[in-house]
Amino acid sequence: MTIIEKMNGERFDLTKYGIPILKVGPVDIVYDSENIKGRAGRNRTTRYYGIRKLQLKLLLDAVDETDTIMLRDRLAEILDDAEDFYVYEQVSKGYAFEFPGESSFKNSIDQLKWKPHMYKRWRVERINNDGIEWNGLKGKRVIEYETSDLPFGETPFRSLDLQNTEKSWDIGLLAWGLGFEWDGTMPSYSFASNSFTVKNLGNVKLNPRHMPVKITVKGVFPSGFTLTNHSTGDVVSYTGSLSAGDTFTIDGVSYLKNNQHVTGDTNKKIMTLQKGDNQFSLNGGTVHSISFDIPFYYL
Repeated sequence: MTIIEKMNGERFDLTKYGIPILKVGPVDIVYDSENIKGRAGRNRTTRYYGIRKLQLKLLLDAVDETDTIMLRDRLAEILDDAEDFYVYEQVSKGYAFEFPGESSFKNSIDQLKWKPHMYKRWRVERINNDGIEWNGLKGKRVIEYETSDLPFGETPFRSLDLQNTEKSWDIGLLAWGLGFEWDGTMPSYSFASNSFTVKNLGNVKLNPRHMPVKITVKGVFPSGFTLTNHSTGDVVSYTGSLSAGDTFTIDGVSYLKNNQHVTGDTNKKIMTLQKGDNQFSLNGGTVHSISFDIPFYYL
């Protein structure tokens, strides 16, 4: 039910050590308000997403007393690092039971077939945990986590990773519940025209102030260009020139021409993407290519 991924990409399947049960809580909503003298109630001033809490419960089954120590130390090596890590879900196919007379649930664990759900992950840090509580050779450990950065579930892949992906569900990158449409065409994130549609597969609006949104423009624009998201009303304009060998990059809130900052030649606006379709236009010259390297986030 749970796979741990370190920041260096190393992964650990916790089903090798017992039965992991991951509980993913909802995202907190933070409200700020003010009281106005003479006015009943409160005036809400801001409303935004807070953190998300997760709980990992591990049911363990040791072979002997020595194994209890080895399990304790191995799980400490995986779970007690001070560094953030990612948590993935797994689901089991079918059920398994402990039969009367069995002294452990190891046979039940071995009967289960686990299906990794490697399409969504949460970046977390540990906030509290208990040591393993042993009852003979059966143990239980409960660990509390909070999201350490954004509170959303995210895909381990980004938009440009989908460019040559075949539509085959639960194989490779595609899975139900991630915003793909079986009857529709695969979304594209690279274009060579002045008008195009970019689909944010997630159900969270992308804001480059705190999300890694990267847009790359190539073409001939003698007096600059204007990039407009007609779905959100966002407009980014550049007043310099671009020739065929130049590359213009909008990387979050940074604006670069051939890796040199040119923020002073822009209108210093950001480009957000709403969930679902975003209708774009790029005007001012001839478009050779424009690509959107974006993540996908989920509540």
